[in-house]
Amino acid sequence: MSFFDELKRRNVFRVGIAYAVASWVLLQVLDLVLEHTEAPAWIMDVFFAVVVLGFIVALVIAWAYEVTPEGIKKE
Repeated sequence: MSFFDELKRRNVFRVGIAYAVASWVLLQVLDLVLEHTEAPAWIMDVFFAVVVLGFIVALVIAWAYEVTPEGIKKE
């Protein structure tokens, strides 16, 4: 089994795509809200850094655990 087959089997691609879409929506909403509240520009940079770090964590968790009908199981 190749590395990419293992990524598919463990749903890492699915988690990555879902996280990226949800993060993009969140960052768009935050951009609008921060614009209207006249928040400092660095706040958006902090949120972006948190989203990027969270993406890495989400992929590691997707690799290590599997969601089954019986609950979450460690691979």
